[in-house]
Amino acid sequence: MTNPRVHEIATAMLDAVRKVLVQQEVTEAEYRAGVMYMMQVAEAKEMGLLCDVFLNSTIVEIKAAATRGSAPAIQGPYFKEEAPFVDGKLKTYDSDDHKPLLLHGSVKDEAGRVVTDAVIDIWHSTPDGRYSGFGGYHGDMPVDYYRGKVRTDAQGRWRVQTTLPAPYQIPNKGPTGALLTMMGSHTWRPAHVHFKVRKDGFEALTTQYYFEGGEWVDSDCCNGVKPELVMPAAMEQGMQAMALDFVIEKSRA
Repeated sequence: MTNPRVHEIATAMLDAVRKVLVQQEVTEAEYRAGVMYMMQVAEAKEMGLLCDVFLNSTIVEIKAAATRGSAPAIQGPYFKEEAPFVDGKLKTYDSDDHKPLLLHGSVKDEAGRVVTDAVIDIWHSTPDGRYSGFGGYHGDMPVDYYRGKVRTDAQGRWRVQTTLPAPYQIPNKGPTGALLTMMGSHTWRPAHVHFKVRKDGFEALTTQYYFEGGEWVDSDCCNGVKPELVMPAAMEQGMQAMALDFVIEKSRA
């Protein structure tokens, strides 16, 4: 059964690729090398990684242009729906150097009304760039570390304490890392904290925030950093702090 939307998008993408092949006068040898590269991406199970590195930020830009709420950002591959609710603090490893980070703020709708009982997923890497709930490179860390859910209170406020994340490299030993290197780029992401804000009747907000002056903020390999997502350094109660007042939109459905 024909899907008109799939037909429209796939045809436009193929036309764009064919145009580039002609403009760049790609040789048969270069074409075959490209096909072999895509086979290597599939064999390495990096198709999702490759797409997120090069294309996810464009999808976010499309969404940002249409939103009246807070700036969205790339989700990345490390969100886990089953993260637990936490009471004021994310669980961290004892081996963490425990540089404290205080995260707090509010959730309101586009008219400025507080949104109570909104659920906020918060997740970030360990200081050595690993994410919980994933095996292999990430070391089989339990899913309840460095991530958790909180709810907004009667004033729409939320608050949680954790530890400072650090910059890290995306998987860089496979074909995605090789392509970035050949393009003269790198495989580093700046330190950041992820958020997903949800409430029935509202559009979900997926975003992440970065630290002003942080390493790689000006050259994120995933092109995910926008000025409005970079937070100035601030201290509260002897801790580095990030104050974030989220605005979410009523559902369009």
